[in-house]
Amino acid sequence: MIGVQPTTVLAQGNNFLVPNWTFVAELVAFVLVLWVVARYIAPPVQRAMQERQQMVRKQVEDSERAADQLARAHQEYQQMLAQARTEAAEIRDGARADAQRLAEEMREQANQEVARIQRRGEESLAQQRDQVVRELRTDVGELAVHLASRVVGESLADEARRSTVIDRTLDELEQLRPRGDERQPGTSSS
Repeated sequence: MIGVQPTTVLAQGNNFLVPNWTFVAELVAFVLVLWVVARYIAPPVQRAMQERQQMVRKQVEDSERAADQLARAHQEYQQMLAQARTEAAEIRDGARADAQRLAEEMREQANQEVARIQRRGEESLAQQRDQVVRELRTDVGELAVHLASRVVGESLADEARRSTVIDRTLDELEQLRPRGDERQPGTSSS
């Protein structure tokens, strides 16, 4: 190739202005592949991408709605908790008031029971005192009659006489009792 003429190189087909059929075939194949891709592959891919974008958009919207619902639920929870605390405080205060009222009622009932027991005791003591006084009057009267019949020497068998002598003797004994010793029955000296 040392002695090759430049015109022979051009005659062999290396001219860039003359179309190369391989290049044309590759260009046609490339255009055909682009058309097939644009016609049959791109629409499903675009649909899939749009569906994916819609799904992501929907998930974002759902998460925003869920966040709003969570915020509302938290706010409602806080309100219900505050309301429950208020109701619990009211119930607790009511229970305290009821307990205090019940304690006062029980104290009043106990005081009434104590007063009733004291009245019964005083009545019982008064009855016992009266019974003892009656027994003592009878015993003292009989002793006085017996003593008087020995001293006088006459019999006091007559009931009317006997009763008169007993009453007179007891009255005299009561008059002889010192005045500072008079106490009401049922009271104690401290």
